[in-house]
Amino acid sequence: MADDREGRIPVDDIPRTLRLVRVPGGTVHVNEVDSCTRHGKRSSDVVPRSPRGYHRTITPRNLLRRLESRARQQLGLPLPWVQHSLVGRDLVVREGSLNDGPDYDDSWLFACAQRAKVAFDVGANVGQSALLMLCANVAEVTLIEANPTALAIAADNLIRNQLSARARFVSAFASDASDQTVDLWTVGVGAAGSMYPGHAKAAAREGTVQRVPTATLDELTDKFAAVPDLVKIDVEGAETKVLAGSKRIAAHHGTRFLVEMHSAPEMPMLRNATLVLEWARATGYAVWYLRDAVKLEIPEQIGDRGRCHLLLQPAAWPYPEWLVGIGQSARLPTSVG
Repeated sequence: MADDREGRIPVDDIPRTLRLVRVPGGTVHVNEVDSCTRHGKRSSDVVPRSPRGYHRTITPRNLLRRLESRARQQLGLPLPWVQHSLVGRDLVVREGSLNDGPDYDDSWLFACAQRAKVAFDVGANVGQSALLMLCANVAEVTLIEANPTALAIAADNLIRNQLSARARFVSAFASDASDQTVDLWTVGVGAAGSMYPGHAKAAAREGTVQRVPTATLDELTDKFAAVPDLVKIDVEGAETKVLAGSKRIAAHHGTRFLVEMHSAPEMPMLRNATLVLEWARATGYAVWYLRDAVKLEIPEQIGDRGRCHLLLQPAAWPYPEWLVGIGQSARLPTSVG
């Protein structure tokens, strides 16, 4: 059965204290206590979240790594290199760049990347998705990330693994207009950085915000003379701004968009989904809700989600047969077929 935790909110964004509870087997569960009720969520709706944004149970070893990682960031020290295996390829990456288990959309992204030649990774953070797409043998990936510190780590990871020759790096906030600036609320290289302070609550509490330049995907496509056939979008609530700057790409009717949708106080999921459907109708695209592999017809289908994943593709294309049977959080293959 598909995991239904997409509707739960990340604990990193809730004012809280930590209570560590040891259970048989040595696992430490991090229970978040405090203001869950103010967000309309029961404590059972809140699950631990790792620095890369994945929900998981935290072991003592992982907890120590997280504490060490935060200390290194505060001291301005680089994260250590660690060995990791991704779809059968041995990699050496900065600690925290890759998760121990699959995220909700990893297998969907990998399957799409295997059918793509040119990809845009929008909201690239430290390069996890770019590494996955390059391991799927995408010929060229453009990493677009508003946080320059995170993008530098992504470049570090790709260079260390001899993958940078197939990559471009753009330090910008993908939006509906170029050559402007926008506030980015983020703590360190956290994957939950957002233009919305209501979504990036930890950054808002600490007042950590930076002005970053904007760019549209259409203009980047013109600049690089390459139309992507796959665009991955993970921008913490600004999804429709990215799409609004991608209308010329969509006009080619040859691009799939894999979109991670977020619900922010400033952009609730119902409004976000409404805008996506309006964009799809205007561009001749269809929207598919990947968890259930069904076409999204009305925004209410996902209106109660806190986070979910959509596939946008030309309306004339059927739902991909090669995605049938790949569920949410499905394990990645152990090799590239």
